[in-house]
Amino acid sequence: MKKFIVWPVLSALLVITSLLSTLAAAAAPQTSTGWITDFNHPPVSLLAELTGQIDKDKQSVNALLQVKLSGEWKTYWRSPGEGGVAPSFDFSDSSNIKEVNWLWPAPKRYPVSGVETIGYKGLINFPLTIVLQDIGKAAHLKGILTLASCTNICVLSDYEINLVFDPDTLVSDPEVVFKFGQALGTIPILMTEQQLLQQQDNAIISRVRSSWNPLKQQLVVQVNNKFGWSKPDLFIDSDSPDLEYVTFSAPEINISNNTLTATIGASSWSGEVDLTNKTIHATVLDTDTSVELVTTTSDQIIRSNTADGLLVMFLIALLGGLILNIMPCVLPVLGMKLSSILSAQGIQRRQIRRQFLASSLGILTSFWLSAIFLLLLKLSGQALGWGIQFQNPYFIVAMVIITALFAANTLGLFEIQLPVVIQTWLAGKGDQSYLGHYLQGMFATLLATPCSAPFLGTAVAFALGGSTAELFVIFSALGLGMALPWLLIAIFPGMALLLPKPGRWMGTVKLVFALMILATSFWLLSLLGNFIGTLNMFLTAALLLIVLFTLTLRKYGKRILLVALFSLLLATALGFMLGSLTAKNWVSPLAGELDWSPLDAQTIQQQVASGKTVFVDVTADWCITCKANKIGVLLQDPVYSALQAENVVLMKGDWTVRSDSVTAYLQSYGRYGVPFNIVYGPKAPQGLPLPTILSSQQVLSALQQVQGN
Repeated sequence: MKKFIVWPVLSALLVITSLLSTLAAAAAPQTSTGWITDFNHPPVSLLAELTGQIDKDKQSVNALLQVKLSGEWKTYWRSPGEGGVAPSFDFSDSSNIKEVNWLWPAPKRYPVSGVETIGYKGLINFPLTIVLQDIGKAAHLKGILTLASCTNICVLSDYEINLVFDPDTLVSDPEVVFKFGQALGTIPILMTEQQLLQQQDNAIISRVRSSWNPLKQQLVVQVNNKFGWSKPDLFIDSDSPDLEYVTFSAPEINISNNTLTATIGASSWSGEVDLTNKTIHATVLDTDTSVELVTTTSDQIIRSNTADGLLVMFLIALLGGLILNIMPCVLPVLGMKLSSILSAQGIQRRQIRRQFLASSLGILTSFWLSAIFLLLLKLSGQALGWGIQFQNPYFIVAMVIITALFAANTLGLFEIQLPVVIQTWLAGKGDQSYLGHYLQGMFATLLATPCSAPFLGTAVAFALGGSTAELFVIFSALGLGMALPWLLIAIFPGMALLLPKPGRWMGTVKLVFALMILATSFWLLSLLGNFIGTLNMFLTAALLLIVLFTLTLRKYGKRILLVALFSLLLATALGFMLGSLTAKNWVSPLAGELDWSPLDAQTIQQQVASGKTVFVDVTADWCITCKANKIGVLLQDPVYSALQAENVVLMKGDWTVRSDSVTAYLQSYGRYGVPFNIVYGPKAPQGLPLPTILSSQQVLSALQQVQGN
């Protein structure tokens, strides 16, 4: 009887013991999943295990995910290419887990049936960083890892990850720690444009920049390696949610000296792609190089060493030179252009053609001389840039003298008399004005350099980054573009004869033109204040006025001088009076000056990391376009109020006089002239460059975009 009672008791005890053992095993720390295999897909298995390494400051634990593929089976990178599916991990069922950061080893390309895929084969080690919500509590990493693997067929498999651990009792496994360290060595080094700028003296990769061509749907990335390139490859992807379904083609890579230029096509099933001002990641791999470069695309077209690229840039330079004719800097020489047309009245078409061809040749000569000047600076290792001659006080002095002489000559205050023999010879040739037209064209170009027009910066950057031949080709195109109005009249000289016949009105127009050029002289003189001091500048201006008044007195007498002075004072007074009475109808009042700090590239990222927005304005006193941007946009609401927000930091780079740090900053973004404006923020730490000519909408949109609003 006892015998039958004992067996049920023993059986119950065995069941309870087994159940307790199971519960204890389930509650025990589980720092490794062991190798997991999908039985429907035996060639692939994976292992996830914790290293035991804890970073208390970051509240994180390191882990290693190993994926083992047999034979020709492969899995995919985070951006799988034209085919395939990137791995994904859903850990929403976890507890005390904030996020899981997945680090990606350098991938390889695997073309399959004409489709470009990016991924891995064999044994792959993925380092993971598991960030905890509370480092002092136990954690449970539970979720489903979805992994695609392919040969000539593809299989999508789900693997269950289940790790239970307590950070306080976690013990490091030396073997796993060693494997984790090896895996970290396969991860490309992450570098931003700003970090490269700060470390360019020590970094192998000294520069990266990118541009987007919406017409061709092409991305161009340019990378400089101090030690040159061997057999590089480049992979593109992006964190931007709106670029999730964009596919990037294999790059066409061109190498010139130490510069790699990669052209990548972009496409999407949803239609046309827009990568304008987008942050992208360019992973560059070579024999001794493995870096992931973060860059923001710009509208500055990057040079290509192909003939097609040079042709495109030639056309852009042609357009930039043409637009230069209507920029504010060229307004003072507009009088000389129109004066050339007026002087064509009553002469033969053949002579008109030759005069305007002489002006065109003067423009081209000036651009060629500028190219030679920049080439010499480039060969000597000096700073390069459009308009840098205005950083030289001797050049400004020369321009003051030339403009003053032009103005005085136009006013008829003096005339240069050539010897009778030369005058007779020139008269016999019928072309005594050709030299004047030639010099006029050269002068117009010199006065145009303080302006940076749309497309001009792109062309100049291409030229200065290219070979000597490319430098002269692009500057020739700029010259041709600026000379097009002259060339048009040279081709159709009848256009110059359509103006009204000469009369008294020509004297009035000539006077206006002379005063415009004279105003330019005093503007140039004001620039000397940065070099000789304000007091000396005013004394020089007073001396120039005395000389002009003396010449007027000698040429026209006291009566004309007094009439001229009275007319000038009356016109000035009437102008101010009329302006004050009607200002509310045609002008917006200027706000006070913004609170700018000197440009400090080293602290920009610190400001961004603290949640600030940084607006950078690189400008110069001699830059007319800069002044137009300031008066027309930056000092006008709503931009003015937006820039005064508490979270906005304003930095100004002054390029009025030579500054190596400002030049280096400009060139780090592929710019060789001013103005240059760029906005940094939490959503665009690498910066969002703005167009050359600003608009309120563009500035406000950029501020919102970098802030993530």
